[in-house]
Amino acid sequence: MDKRKKYKERLLQIDQDLFELKPLLIDNKTLKENADYLAEFLKRYLPINQLALAQISNEGGIMESAFWKNDRNEDFWMAVIHEHMDKWQNEKDSLSDFDTVDTGTGKASVYVLFPVACEDRLAGALLVHKPEKTGLWSEEEIALLKLMASTISVALINRARYEEYALQGYVFNEMMDNTSTNIYVTDVETNEILFMNKAMQKSFEIEKPEGKICWQVLQKGMEGPCPFCPVPGLLKDEDEHPSVVWEEENTRTGITYKNYDSFMQWTDGRTVHFQQSVDHTTTRQLEKAAATDELTELLNRRAGKLALDHTLSQAKRDKIRVIVGMYDVNDLKEVNDTYGHAEGDVLLKTIARNIKECLAPQDYTFRLSGDEFIIVFKDTDLTASKEKVRRARERIQLFKEKHQKLYEMNFCCGYEEVEPDDQRTITEILTNVDEKMYEKKRLFHIQKAEEKYQKEGEKQGRTKTFSYDKEHLYDALVQSTDDYIYVCNMKTNTFRYSKAMVEEFDLPGEVIENAAAVWGARVHDLDKKAFLESNQEITDGRTDCHSVEYRARNRKGEWVWMRCRGHLERDESGEPTLFAGIITNLGKKNKIDHLTGLFNKFEFEEEIERLISTKPDQPIGIMILGIDEFKRINDLYNRSFGDEVIRIISQKIQTFLPPDATVYRMDGDEFGIILRNGTVHGLENIYGKIYQAVNHQQEFNGKKFYCTLSAGCTLYPLDGKTYLDLIKYAGYSLEYAKNKGKNQIAFFSEDILIGKTRQLDLTELLRESVEQGFENFEVYYQLQVNADTRKIKGAEALARWKCEKYGQVPPDQFIPILEESGLIIPVGKWIFEQALGACARWIKKDPDFVISVNLSYVQLEDAGFIDFMERTVLSSGVPPANVVVEMTESYIASNINRVEGIFDRIRSFGMKIAMDDFGTGYSSLGILKKIPADIVKIDRIFVKDVQTSHFDLTFIKFIVELCHDVGIEVCLEGVETEGEYEAVKPHAVDFIQGYLFGKPVPGSIFKEQNFS
Repeated sequence: MDKRKKYKERLLQIDQDLFELKPLLIDNKTLKENADYLAEFLKRYLPINQLALAQISNEGGIMESAFWKNDRNEDFWMAVIHEHMDKWQNEKDSLSDFDTVDTGTGKASVYVLFPVACEDRLAGALLVHKPEKTGLWSEEEIALLKLMASTISVALINRARYEEYALQGYVFNEMMDNTSTNIYVTDVETNEILFMNKAMQKSFEIEKPEGKICWQVLQKGMEGPCPFCPVPGLLKDEDEHPSVVWEEENTRTGITYKNYDSFMQWTDGRTVHFQQSVDHTTTRQLEKAAATDELTELLNRRAGKLALDHTLSQAKRDKIRVIVGMYDVNDLKEVNDTYGHAEGDVLLKTIARNIKECLAPQDYTFRLSGDEFIIVFKDTDLTASKEKVRRARERIQLFKEKHQKLYEMNFCCGYEEVEPDDQRTITEILTNVDEKMYEKKRLFHIQKAEEKYQKEGEKQGRTKTFSYDKEHLYDALVQSTDDYIYVCNMKTNTFRYSKAMVEEFDLPGEVIENAAAVWGARVHDLDKKAFLESNQEITDGRTDCHSVEYRARNRKGEWVWMRCRGHLERDESGEPTLFAGIITNLGKKNKIDHLTGLFNKFEFEEEIERLISTKPDQPIGIMILGIDEFKRINDLYNRSFGDEVIRIISQKIQTFLPPDATVYRMDGDEFGIILRNGTVHGLENIYGKIYQAVNHQQEFNGKKFYCTLSAGCTLYPLDGKTYLDLIKYAGYSLEYAKNKGKNQIAFFSEDILIGKTRQLDLTELLRESVEQGFENFEVYYQLQVNADTRKIKGAEALARWKCEKYGQVPPDQFIPILEESGLIIPVGKWIFEQALGACARWIKKDPDFVISVNLSYVQLEDAGFIDFMERTVLSSGVPPANVVVEMTESYIASNINRVEGIFDRIRSFGMKIAMDDFGTGYSSLGILKKIPADIVKIDRIFVKDVQTSHFDLTFIKFIVELCHDVGIEVCLEGVETEGEYEAVKPHAVDFIQGYLFGKPVPGSIFKEQNFS
């Protein structure tokens, strides 16, 4: 009883003395000092005569050891510790135990060994010896030594952390001081500078900046925190890791900096402001030079379109109207030819300068092309905008009078109002304003021609000679046709018409100057606009082809229909030199398609209406035929060749029609067939014969082509009782046949109508989602991994959409609707912005993370989309090399010439290109040779049977080796099982994407799964 009481008293004394171990826990002592300190403390309570202390690293090795009165037995002690380390590291329960050490003498041991551990982390070992005469270790003594082992574990872990922090601090300071980028850290509440690297100290000529207030030493003339300071905005940002990129012209150094600001955790745990800044002065100067038109000193085409796109986006956010004007300088070519190009430059500069000076501060103008300019008026109306232009005209006329210019100094201007809810792209807006400007331009030229005609009269319009050296050819052509032949010398604007036309329309002569006014006076008032506009397009050089129909009054006063077709030839310098063609006297409005010789769509409608009204009980079969992928034929060769294909197909169709069927030329690449007493069998029989005739490779003029036909059919009165219903349902059926794979026939049914109705409904719901800020759209992300390590490579951004009526709608249903409706343009931009925003956050965790975004063919047809991508990447802060854009192999194959330029543009910016669905096209290897991508994505169809199909495995192996030989990386899509992965892994695929590694998930879940 006395022994237990004595033990309790000793424990109480030890508990009171533990405070003396504080230096052991917090002071930065050496391990030897710690061992000595601990031994001296223990000697008060225990009869110890030797002590060893070892520190163990995170990797499991002994970093350092120290001994108290035991230097001679060092090897023995280290051997004892090594012997027990494996047990401690593999058996977590042993970390709370102790061991006596067998000395090999056969006697009970007076050596005792303790693991030094904290929170299951092995930090070291404590080995203690006592004299044999004191007896074996008692329970009380073991308890005290366990307490000491626990205490010393805190000291060792703190010591390891201190060394780690010291190393990190050394590396951090070396990195910061040896970079040329300016870097500094401030307290977010007091603006006190906590750190500044040497580069910034030198740049701002500041010594010992720590402790000073940033706005007092880094700016000039500031009486308080900088009004442009990003810290308040970052504090309000709800993002987990807020950041901002901005430009600043520093008031102290005069240098333009590009600043990158964010928050970080300081050494004491508080949140601080971190900024790195780069001297952007030279780059800014170069950017300004690259963005400025040298002659007029306005923004050039590229910079102006970027500014306009930004203005329109900002106006949409701020809900303000923008007026876009386009003006074209009048008679620039005439001034250049008459007075020289230097004078033409004066004309351009004078008009550009005066318009710019009449604009409000928020307005701007830029040069679009040679003599075309854009004016942008912000937050105003059309009347105010026109008033500014009117004042500019007055200033220009004053300049003309003051400097006695002998030529007119004026321009034509058109305007387009853009409201905040306007969904048009910048290309569509510029196209519309261009059309309005050219309406003014046409009126200007027509008025000018009429004034000249009124001034000179018809007699003065005649000329006795005609400088044309093909006289015999012209005579031969005139005598070989009933059509009227005309030729125009574009250098003199002089026309020659055939004698028969002169006589029929009582023209003043065969050779006429100012023919547009002379001949235009005989054109019907209702047709004059179309006639003059078509002629003006030739005069302006906007087209080389001329085709127009109109009515003209002959010498008898009768109105007769005319069809005028012509072609413009240019000289070696590209200037118009010769315009020639034929005019056909149709007598009345023609019902014949001029290309195929078939009746046209108007006759098709009239015949169906006639049959329904005159023979209402007789069934009618209606078929609409469409050439599949006709655009590819036009792109592969040219539109002229495409016209010949249409003519060839029309002849083949006529060959196989029964006597009671007639074929008509509809719009574009479509034909209509009317089968009297029509039945399903009769229509199927017609299509079968046409199918056999065209479903093979064909040739024309040495050029091979392949095209198929799809057909949609309806029956009267079964499917509809009016022409509008029948033609509408036939169109639905044709669309259904094309969507189901093309090269087939489809008959109208209730299912087709339900499907089309659903499609139309989805179209409106999608449009509503877009108009409501892309409501119900979401971007999902599917993981891409390195094939050999299974570590994250990046993700593919995938669009998802749902609505209240239909729930989650599959992408293969809503994306084609977006493409067909044009909504893919705004939706595609939104997806790209969302994906880049996510990537910007995730590369902070993994700088090598790559985001892949699919591009639709419709987006690539939009001239401004590449500019948009470049702006978005730059503003996001994501390096272009971390962005991959994916295009399907089928689109690339169908648009080789156009895609080549797109590839060059994207690559020059630094982004990468992936060819998606590789192997599903008809010319995969050929496309790969002509337009190599940076990444090839092999389609899932070659993966699903890879464990059993020797062909699929061989194909993958062949493509990988081929691509690697030319520096192309390979991504395998659709890997869903471990078996598939193990089958393809030996073949050196670079990346893998599939359900095995992750299904597409929302960004928040993707982040949690991969960056938590």
